[in-house]
Amino acid sequence: MRRAIYSTKPKLGSSSRRAPWSDSMELEMNDIEARPWYREFWVWFFLGILGMGVASGTSVLVIGINNAPQMVTGDYQPLGKVLVDTRERADRAASLGLSALLSVDDNLAELVLGADQLEELPDQLLLRFQHPTDAGRDVSAVARRIDADRWQVQMGSIQPPERARVILSDLQQTWWLAGRFSGEVAGQIGLDPEKL
Repeated sequence: MRRAIYSTKPKLGSSSRRAPWSDSMELEMNDIEARPWYREFWVWFFLGILGMGVASGTSVLVIGINNAPQMVTGDYQPLGKVLVDTRERADRAASLGLSALLSVDDNLAELVLGADQLEELPDQLLLRFQHPTDAGRDVSAVARRIDADRWQVQMGSIQPPERARVILSDLQQTWWLAGRFSGEVAGQIGLDPEKL
């Protein structure tokens, strides 16, 4: 086996002197200190992006848990994988010729109903004030007949929300009338057969 022999003599045509810039490069490379990873900017930059992702995901999770979806009101039937509005209850109210006017003050709500056959309407009706976003603020009361075409609700402890959908139906909810309620009512609110 042969050994490679390296000569320390300079090759022909080359100089034994070192280039002038090689000394300064060698000094600069020796002066650079290795810094620990936690002192580097880019490490914290990427960790910051990941941390923002974790924080925003956690906040969305907390908001979702604290504000669970509310129950949907309406005539919805499954059709395949979707829900469709059938309008059955509003159509039934329209076929009975129902309409109503609601007036509300501090302790009394009065309903004046119109129908093709008023005498066939029940003596008790369900009046609901449904908040647009928070089911916890919904209120319901039973209206009792006081005259042939009038029903009353003692509002006493019942405090309707400032903005609400008003739904009037029979106790079995086979039909309904709906309208909008916005705080202080000047005059009357019309309730008509409409889909919710």
